[in-house]
Amino acid sequence: MLFYHGVSDPWFSALDTVNYYERMAADSGGMELVREKSSRAFLVPGMGHCSSGAALDRFDLLSAVVNWVEDGKAPDTVIATGPAFPGRARPLCAYPQHAQYKGQGDPESAASFECK
Repeated sequence: MLFYHGVSDPWFSALDTVNYYERMAADSGGMELVREKSSRAFLVPGMGHCSSGAALDRFDLLSAVVNWVEDGKAPDTVIATGPAFPGRARPLCAYPQHAQYKGQGDPESAASFECK
């Protein structure tokens, strides 16, 4: 199962989703086991409720879950783009990691970031 939540959601706090995810992981054998076997969560900086905002809110979680189920490749990252920042791409990192600039490369390219 893949979760996503906009960090700037004005109706529901992303912290509620993080809290739920952490409690679910604790009740299901721990974060490492859950991330390996069954679930990933992605927080989207700047995104409002389900989309929009000053955010990169276009990403493909359907292909990510299909690749995990059919090919056994759990998604560590999903690349996000969006009309709020034309030409920019960033990786959305599976919680609890976050995207960090590598210190070199095009700052508009997702390839210049890593999950830490």
